[in-house]
Amino acid sequence: MNTIKLSAVTALFATTLAFAGGDITPVQPYVETPVTDVATPTLSGLYAGLGYSCLHLTQDAPDTTTTAWTGASINLGYDFNEYLAIEGRYTASIGDMQYEAWNIDEDKDYDMSNVALYLKPQINMGTFGLYGLVGYGQTTFDNGSSYSVDGLQYGAGINVNATENVQLFVDYRRLYDDSEFDGLVDNQDIAANSWSVGANYKF
Repeated sequence: MNTIKLSAVTALFATTLAFAGGDITPVQPYVETPVTDVATPTLSGLYAGLGYSCLHLTQDAPDTTTTAWTGASINLGYDFNEYLAIEGRYTASIGDMQYEAWNIDEDKDYDMSNVALYLKPQINMGTFGLYGLVGYGQTTFDNGSSYSVDGLQYGAGINVNATENVQLFVDYRRLYDDSEFDGLVDNQDIAANSWSVGANYKF
């Protein structure tokens, strides 16, 4: 009788191993793979920035160009969300401006500046982003006498997220596009432009 019971237990054990595949696979310990954090920009809140700017004034008939190759820009803005911001900006020339006409190319002790407030629609695509600038501002040109005009201004730019809080940008703005420029010239078209490259810090 004991022999029969032993045989039955042996058969049952063998059957269990057969159903289990006959092997017992050791359990491998779980190792968690570290996830590298990717810097993402702060998409709402206050920001401030500095930029290097070029200011440019052109006049038709006679065709003249006055350029400040060295200028500075200060930005202060607020991101309402990832699609819209408001930004104030002040830009001014530093040092002399280059005056060019058909037979003249010389540095002049001129100054040019602009102050404006813009609505800033924007699209963020991960690391890169696109934005527009539409607002109202005042442009001042001083060639010994001071001339100031205000009105609609607009532009567009590209930004790159360097870190979670630092955003690099480059943009173009049309500061003025009309005639006379506060009596600077009579019945002549004048255009004023600005190019800037800089960085904003998001608080």
